[in-house]
Amino acid sequence: YPEGFLHISLDASGSMNGSSFDNSLTCAIAIIQAVDMIQNFDVVFSLRGTSSKYSGHYDVPVLLYAYDSRVDKISKVRNLFKYLDCNSTTPEGLCYEAVMEDMIYTTNDRESYFLNFSDGMPMYSNSEMYYNGREARVHTKDMVNRMRKMGIKILSYYISNYGEDSDYGKLGEFKEMYGSDSEQINVLSIPAVARTMNKLFLRK
Repeated sequence: YPEGFLHISLDASGSMNGSSFDNSLTCAIAIIQAVDMIQNFDVVFSLRGTSSKYSGHYDVPVLLYAYDSRVDKISKVRNLFKYLDCNSTTPEGLCYEAVMEDMIYTTNDRESYFLNFSDGMPMYSNSEMYYNGREARVHTKDMVNRMRKMGIKILSYYISNYGEDSDYGKLGEFKEMYGSDSEQINVLSIPAVARTMNKLFLRK
């Protein structure tokens, strides 16, 4: 099997607070642990959100790298991930260009994958811009298509506390951005996660 690179990115917006964030993080940790044991696979875990720490006065999109198997030990996950939290807006596609800068093109010798956890639509604004609605969804879709052109295989989990029927409108908008690469599953269900991850890794 060719060498692999997996980037897992988690939506750290305020709407994810509670069980959505906790369950997604639990799932991500399980995947990190499993992939980390594969000798020829690298895995990176990041969180997307906004913060005023780097601008001084208003929130800007931020991509936080929490784990990188190329430089970190798995003990970092056990010791520090319990302190991760979420409380921001949803820059979504605005963060994906930064993700792509670290992604590795798929080649004959290496496969590259992107796994996303998110509960909703892109939403970010400041005094200079308003990133929301259809325009933001189209931009996010364009960023996702740029990843596909790099040969990156994508799987995007739609996180919701409601059933698919109750969340049909939002799920439809989510699929507008990620297309057939989107899934709505119980991220704490080992069979469901294993099925979708295997489908991702075996995709031609």
